[in-house]
Amino acid sequence: MKKLFMLNLVVIALLGNCATSGFGSVGVVFTSHKVGVYGTDLEGSKKGKACAESYLGAVAVGDGSVQEAAKKQNITKIKSINLESFSVLGLYASLCTLVTGD
Repeated sequence: MKKLFMLNLVVIALLGNCATSGFGSVGVVFTSHKVGVYGTDLEGSKKGKACAESYLGAVAVGDGSVQEAAKKQNITKIKSINLESFSVLGLYASLCTLVTGD
């Protein structure tokens, strides 16, 4: 009985700290969506993407900032900003910033 109780505690601790993007709707098994944050009527000729990633909810790395996405494509005038969220089974998650502009 004590072993079963300890096993339940371990499972709850592991599942309670799963990797999620932390933004928008989150599915337990799978999440993939894009959310518009800012936009103008004009489309930019360049597209930049910057991501932050999480593994098992224990390690998170990356620079998913607007500045990093713009810098990657040398964008100086931002026309739109979108966020793209992805996660699978709480094992892996990413949140990417998508920037368009000139």
